[in-house]
Amino acid sequence: MKSLVDMAPKNLLCFSHLRWDFLLQRPQQLLLRFAEHSNVYYFENPVFDAKEDPYFSFETRSETLWKMVPHLRPGLTSSQITKCLSQLIDGFLENVKLEDWTFWYYTASALLFTKKYKPGITVYDCMDEVSMFRHCPEDMSILEKKLVEKADLIFTQSYTIPTCKKVFHSSVYPFPSVDSLQNTAQTLSWNDTYRAMSHLIRDTSAGKISQQKSFKSKRHTGQLFSIF
Repeated sequence: MKSLVDMAPKNLLCFSHLRWDFLLQRPQQLLLRFAEHSNVYYFENPVFDAKEDPYFSFETRSETLWKMVPHLRPGLTSSQITKCLSQLIDGFLENVKLEDWTFWYYTASALLFTKKYKPGITVYDCMDEVSMFRHCPEDMSILEKKLVEKADLIFTQSYTIPTCKKVFHSSVYPFPSVDSLQNTAQTLSWNDTYRAMSHLIRDTSAGKISQQKSFKSKRHTGQLFSIF
């Protein structure tokens, strides 16, 4: 019988609006810890410096953590950007088993090129409600709602966001960032946050696997009854 650790996806693909090398923030604090037990890929927003076809550049940040940056031609329209990103992510995920992957979103805009995928676990770590920002595009609010619907788990950076999120989703967990604490206490607190998130992911993954097995068992039983 598999343990909860064995049931958890072994790969994590994070879509973020933040540059990995800019500041040590919530994504870096958490994903460096997740990389101790998983392969982590950090997908940044594109840069527009490609001469011809779009491509990914990969840089290691630890033995099991890679920063991946899409390089696109300058001057593309929004729809062309989405098409290029779709092609790149399709190529990256071409031969993988999606049940072995966690998709971790910091930005709902990544849904534009990932919505068709059904990974083992989908996490929305909501640092901010971007749709509430001034001058935010209207479609961002729509994407944020779709991401809430798609997510298996929603983590939030404050205690105020879950109240409105629970109208749409039952599995919302507040994990405030701890950057204001002193260094030692900060490290301990990030470790606690990582452990709690990991446990929720393992439990959720185990629950989904059990549901799938139950569904397959019932379907198989139904087929047998139909024969006889």
